[in-house]
Formats: sequence, structure tokens, C-alpha cells
Amino acid sequence: MRHIDEPTLFLPGTLCDERIWMSTWHHMSFSQSMRSYVPLQWANDRAQMMSLTFDRINNFEQPVHLVGFSMGAYIASLAALDHRNIASLTLVGYNPFGLTKEEEEQRLMIIKSINNNSYTPMPKHRLADFLTDEEQQNAEFTETIINMAADLGPASLKAHFTATSPRKDLTGRLAKLKIPIHFVTAEHDSIANADTIKAFADTLENAQYSCFKNTAHMMLLTQPKAFADLLCG
Repeated sequence: MRHIDEPTLFLPGTLCDERIWMSTWHHMSFSQSMRSYVPLQWANDRAQMMSLTFDRINNFEQPVHLVGFSMGAYIASLAALDHRNIASLTLVGYNPFGLTKEEEEQRLMIIKSINNNSYTPMPKHRLADFLTDEEQQNAEFTETIINMAADLGPASLKAHFTATSPRKDLTGRLAKLKIPIHFVTAEHDSIANADTIKAFADTLENAQYSCFKNTAHMMLLTQPKAFADLLCG
């Protein structure tokens, strides 16, 4: 499978903004005019997320490569399923099987705490969900995650959760896509299990699978050059 080229559209994850992609962009040679970002943090619901995505896809005449991280990969998948002008789909840290019942219940509890004004934005113990033990000692990684969560705030988190819950199983629909799909995982990702995703990717003729070793969900922050090299060759 060939690497992606221009134009390319990047979509962020839950409680993330441009900062999740900046280190990757630093290692890419794409012209700024051919690299676009979807500010999902502006959206209040799924319809707005899709509208923002389609708006940026429609800015280009040629087919667009979609690169989504976590929640952004879910939105990118929906866009690829509903838009004809897509060249390829790269899904980073994303489980296409949807959310488990436990994950759905956890989201409802967090939304309830936000409504009760008792939610604490990104407590340090939650960093273990995104980084390895070693990575948690790196202030650059932890501060970026904590600062994004603080800047976007509980209202954004609630909007992200409600916009993407329930998050349906898209494996059946993705299997019917004719465009190249690249699943990118991390060895220690507790949110998107690498083995589960590889097993699905192996069933698709048009899919490529990659796994970053010695890192977790926030692989875009921890291994940006390797990720940029993976995309662009």
C-alpha cells in the first residue's frame, strides 16, 4: 500500500486540539495549503463534527486522505463511509468495534459529574490511560495532555462524549470500503487494543496494519517522527 500524499485532513481525539498533531506536522514536508485540520473541539454534537469535516473535504477538488486519532478516527470513518472524495483512511488509536457497555457507563458517570460540577479535568492518575509508566515521567508529554484538557474544559468533554455515544461498531461498513485503510496502533494502548485491531485488519484485502512498540495511546506525542515517517515514507 502506498503512503499518503497531499491533500490530507487531520482530526483530533477527545479533549485534543491542534497540539496533538503539531509534532507530527513538524516532521512532514506537506505544504500548509494542502494540510487541513478539523477543529472538532468547536463542535457541540455529531452533526457539527460531520459538517466541519465535510466542509474541509470540500475545500479540495482532488480526493482527500483522512487521518484521524481516536475520536477523530471515528469521525473520519463516518466521513469516509458517506463521502466519495476520499483517497485513503488512516485510523490511529481507534477501535472500530465501538464502545463496550462498561465504557458507555463510564462516560455517563463522567457526564453526570460534569453536570454536577464535580468533575476534575484530567487528574494525574488518568495519565496512566494514555502513557506508559516511563512516558509519564516526561513533562512534555504530561503537560501537553493536561493543558489540552484544561483549555478545552469539561464542556468540550461532555460535547465529545455525547456526540460520539453510542459509538457504533463500524467493522461491517468499513469492510465494504474500497479505499486503502491503515490501522495504526500502539503496543500498550489500553483504549484501542492492538491485537484486536490487527485481527480485524487482517481480514481486509485493502487494509494495512502498523504497531508502535514501547508506547501507548498518545503515540502521536511520544513518537511523532516515526508516525510522520510511517505516513509519508
